Amino acid sequence: MIKLLILLLLLMLHNAAAAPVVIEYFFQSGCGECQQVHELTLPLLQTRFPGQYELRQYNINCEENFLLLMERLDSLQIDANDAVCMIVGGKQYLGGFADIDSRLPDLIEQELQHPGAVPPPAAAAGRERLRHRAATFTVGTVAVAGLLDGFNPCVFSSLVFLMSLLTVSGIRRGRLLAVGGAYCLGCFITYIALGFGFFHTLKPLTGHMVLRDGINWLLTGVLILFAGLSFRDALRFHQTGRARNMVLQLPDRLRNRIHFIMRRGLKFRYLLPGSLGIAGLATLLESACTGQVYVPTLVLLARETGEGTHWIPLLLLYNIMFILPLVGLFLTLWRGTSLSVFLRWSRNNVVPTKISLGCFFLCMAVLLLL
Repeated sequence: MIKLLILLLLLMLHNAAAAPVVIEYFFQSGCGECQQVHELTLPLLQTRFPGQYELRQYNINCEENFLLLMERLDSLQIDANDAVCMIVGGKQYLGGFADIDSRLPDLIEQELQHPGAVPPPAAAAGRERLRHRAATFTVGTVAVAGLLDGFNPCVFSSLVFLMSLLTVSGIRRGRLLAVGGAYCLGCFITYIALGFGFFHTLKPLTGHMVLRDGINWLLTGVLILFAGLSFRDALRFHQTGRARNMVLQLPDRLRNRIHFIMRRGLKFRYLLPGSLGIAGLATLLESACTGQVYVPTLVLLARETGEGTHWIPLLLLYNIMFILPLVGLFLTLWRGTSLSVFLRWSRNNVVPTKISLGCFFLCMAVLLLL
């Protein structure tokens, strides 16, 4: 009996002396699974392992906490995107409520028997890894998306109409260059502003698991639909040669509205400010067409770039790629290429452009589901 009491006493002393198990808990504000962990899992831990664990809570809506999570995932060679996760003892990863709820007690028991050291945070290293992840995953996608968006016929047709109005008005060479340049600049600024607005609307939604998944599935369905319509437009144009038969294009009502704005804007006393205003309004109306590429790209950025300002260079890259074809077209027309030459080139490239756009929509759908 005395030996048994001594054994129990030694065991209690061993447990008391053992270092608490460090549990790093990463969660997001408004996350459904995170709420389940808070309400169901954490109270059980307090009852079953009192004083035997240290819970470090990190809301990854905070930039530094998100960077720490990226560092931990990199060190464990884990590629996951769970809304909630835990890392036990610096080496065991649990992702999602079901995984945490079923495996966490056993991992704590194992860690109490064989404790390990938790590596300290290294914010600088985590920041560099985050940049590397974002760069390798999104830069190419964003650049291609911006370039495809820039070759949008809706954007080109508006510039062609403006150039024809300026030519008929007798505006030549230097003034034509200034007015066209102001128009391109206005398109660029307005499109960036639209991107900022959409991103700040989308970003909070990606922190809510149900909303994020709902947006991903809804947008995936829309992208697959757009891909099918793009391939259908390519086939119809190849068969008939008539743009009227295409579905994914700017509606006539909006196109006529843009033309009306341009006619009125060119009557403004100061031509350069008028061109900026025309560009802003035209870009807003054209977003009904260009948004087919822009919005899915912004959703991808909102999901992949975390908190902070990492998304701003990517947004600028998208818009630079978007505006390059427009600037190239303007300079081509300004240097004397006739509109008939451009229109013929445009008709000859409708089919490959539509096929490329359809392939892009399918790729974006796949990326959103990863």
